[in-house]
Amino acid sequence: MKDAINNKLKKLNADTESIYSSLEGISEEKLQDQRYGWSIIQVLSHLNDAETASLKYMQKKVKAGDKMQNAGLGSSLRMGLTNMVLKSSLKWKAPSYISSPPTYTLNEIKSKWGETRSQIHEFVNEYPDKWLDKLVYKHPMGGRQNLERAVDSFIYHQVHHVHQINRIKKQLGL
Repeated sequence: MKDAINNKLKKLNADTESIYSSLEGISEEKLQDQRYGWSIIQVLSHLNDAETASLKYMQKKVKAGDKMQNAGLGSSLRMGLTNMVLKSSLKWKAPSYISSPPTYTLNEIKSKWGETRSQIHEFVNEYPDKWLDKLVYKHPMGGRQNLERAVDSFIYHQVHHVHQINRIKKQLGL
C-alpha cells in the first residue's frame, strides 16, 4: 500500500511541475495580480499552506499510535464525494481563516512548497505500515481519513485550484 501512496505522491509532484510549466514566461507582476480575487501566487501559497497544515495535523495525530481509529466505509464514501466536488470546476468562497494567503515570488513559493513536499515524503516513508488504515488525517469537508486518502485529497485539491489558475490566466489575457 505504501508503494501506491508513493506513486500518488509522484503524480502530485508531476502535476505541480505541470503548473509551474504553465506559468513559464509570465511576469511576477502578472503572477501577483489580485484584480480578480486571489493572485496565481496566492493560489499556490494556499495549496502549500493546506498541505503544511495537513502534515502538521498528521504529525500530531500519529502520536496517538494504535489508539487512532480504523478507517471504514463511511470515511471512504465521504472522501469520494469530496474528491468528486474538488475535481469539478465549481467555485465556492474560501473559509475566512484562509481568505488572504500570503504572497511570495514564484521562486520563493517553489522553495517553500518543495520543502513541504519533502517533509510529506519523509512522513509517508517513516509511517508504520500497521497504521495505514488508521484515521490520521482530517479533511475540512471529507472528515477523518487514512494516509492514502490524505494524499488523494492533496491531488484533488490541486486539480481544483488548477481550474482557478486557468480562470485567472484567462482574465489576465494570458
